Amino acid sequence: MKKIFLGLFAIILLNPISGFAQQIKIGFVQSDYILGLLPEARTAQQDIAAFERKLNNKLTAMRQGLELQAAQLQQEAANLSDTVLAVREQELQELQQDIVSEQETAQQQLQFKVMQAMGPLRQKVQVTIDSVAQVNGYTHIFPSNIGGQSLLIYTQNPDESNVTPLIIEALGLTVPTAADTTGR
Repeated sequence: MKKIFLGLFAIILLNPISGFAQQIKIGFVQSDYILGLLPEARTAQQDIAAFERKLNNKLTAMRQGLELQAAQLQQEAANLSDTVLAVREQELQELQQDIVSEQETAQQQLQFKVMQAMGPLRQKVQVTIDSVAQVNGYTHIFPSNIGGQSLLIYTQNPDESNVTPLIIEALGLTVPTAADTTGR
């Protein structure tokens, strides 16, 4: 991912040499930080967490059922014929496969829920970034990080290049103070 951004960044920097010496103004933004400030994001995160708990509870119940049946089979194994024992073991294996399948389905459902809940909020932030870039004459705005990995290598004027405060202001958000984050 970094190679892609570095390649794009190099192309952008070399582009004016091609004859059109346009003014380049590059900025960076902390969009995940901004997203976390949106009140709607907190609600969405709570909904996602509740949905995840529901999925986990279902999987936990399935695992407990499997463990209970396995323990019961172990107690009864000495009194069962080989045929009945083989059938019951097969049933346990099928239940195990059902649990694995349900885990995969739950992961897909959770990913969809996150996309469904956070997608419009990400779009809202993106539209605001686009608007702020246009109003302030930025030709390019890059994320300062992706997946917790910093992409920002160097900027001569970090305060001027960081459009995060402009986006926060445009969205009408406030940055929490230290007192807000400590709960006082």
